[in-house]
Amino acid sequence: MLLFGGCMASIDGFDNVTSNISRGITFGMVVMMAFITFSATSGAIINPVVSLAAYIFGTLSLQLTILYIVAQFAGALCGYGLLRAVTPWQYYQQALEHGNAHCVTVPHPSLSSGMALAVEILLTGMLVWTNCGVWDPRNKKDSDSVPVKFAFLIAGLSIAGGPITGASMNPARSLAPAIWNHYYEGLWIYFAGPTIGSILMVTIYRYIFLQKCSDTSEMMSPCNCHHDTGKQDPHSSKIVP
Repeated sequence: MLLFGGCMASIDGFDNVTSNISRGITFGMVVMMAFITFSATSGAIINPVVSLAAYIFGTLSLQLTILYIVAQFAGALCGYGLLRAVTPWQYYQQALEHGNAHCVTVPHPSLSSGMALAVEILLTGMLVWTNCGVWDPRNKKDSDSVPVKFAFLIAGLSIAGGPITGASMNPARSLAPAIWNHYYEGLWIYFAGPTIGSILMVTIYRYIFLQKCSDTSEMMSPCNCHHDTGKQDPHSSKIVP
């Protein structure tokens, strides 16, 4: 869903020219659609580094984390392949001829590899930190509008980081177009950056911000803390991409 819908909005064709803003908004809307559709079934995690963060946070088991990551990469490959199957080939060729392949994330030429890596670390860190806030039991009462909030979050991060690195924040999102277009420039950045950002931010949140309570009376306090940070049922709390 993410690659099919999001990358469809990136096609410059059909008498339409896309923009960074239009692409960012569309990716945000597609994330919202995925969350509304699949949150009750699987938690709607559509990003491997968010799955990794959920495991570190204690929301996913190791087995589910591995299963989710495999499914996310497979889904991305299938989604982008389906898009190519139902749209004219010449639009993808035109994108290659004009510089970068269609929907492929590539750092801006003015950036060094280190700069691009730092941008992806920070963008993904903001995404994962927000996920941690949603997973935090103290915010359980504020979960009603999570799909809309994340639509704005993804759109905002995509619009802000799009011109710089493509604002991937998702290795599966970057890998699928790269494979289908045979275009691998800077691909390692979109694996290393999001992974580092995810591990760093979820670790900080879990061991610094996530509170423990020692007794039941504290559970009733404004803190609304939880007893422990052990594994949770994957369907017991909102999980977002």
